[in-house]
Amino acid sequence: MTLSSPKAEPPTKASVPSVSDSDSVTNDFLSIANPADVPELAAIARAELPSMTALHDEQGWQTYNRFGAGSQLWGNCTLILRHGGEDGPASGFIWADSAMHTDSGIEEPWWCINAVAIAPHCRGAGRGTALVSRVTSAARTAGVQLLYGQSVPAAVPFWKKLGFILAGEAEPIRTHSPARRTVGGPVMLTAEPGAGDRWFVKYLATAPGSVSSGLLPVSMLPPL
Repeated sequence: MTLSSPKAEPPTKASVPSVSDSDSVTNDFLSIANPADVPELAAIARAELPSMTALHDEQGWQTYNRFGAGSQLWGNCTLILRHGGEDGPASGFIWADSAMHTDSGIEEPWWCINAVAIAPHCRGAGRGTALVSRVTSAARTAGVQLLYGQSVPAAVPFWKKLGFILAGEAEPIRTHSPARRTVGGPVMLTAEPGAGDRWFVKYLATAPGSVSSGLLPVSMLPPL
């Protein structure tokens, strides 16, 4: 992915399982991840997110402090799901953060859903939906107005089902008005997806365009 004006590190992509409406996760335990969970988080990432090598390294989780309750606008929201209860084995996790603020000083209330992963034996029971729902709730409380990320092709139906806007294949997303920055004046942003991936976007405000600046697929915007 490339992000033009200003330069930024690419957000990582999310991979999710299929979802069943009829199943539930009532026996699972969802909590805020902490450093003690790192071995299980890294193991799930290695198994289910092979291209996201940054999440495979246990030390990297500590070094880059990918932990947080999602209570602050500029920060992390990392949740872990345990199968069968609080003491059960980890069945999945989600990590979202204010990536563009951290990497590029963009002062807009946006969170990137960087990663969603569910262990194979726990798929198809709505766990991915539960994780995204909890992050969305935390984001609203923290004042986030936009969620975005990248999807692998197989996960596109999942994000559509949850009400996200999906960009087309190889389609960039762009700000509909200049984004504020920590340093310097407002700037228009354009972000290309990673190879084979598609952007997803969801506004937590009343409608796209109702916030001071946001992101949308370029096909939904007038030409620059």
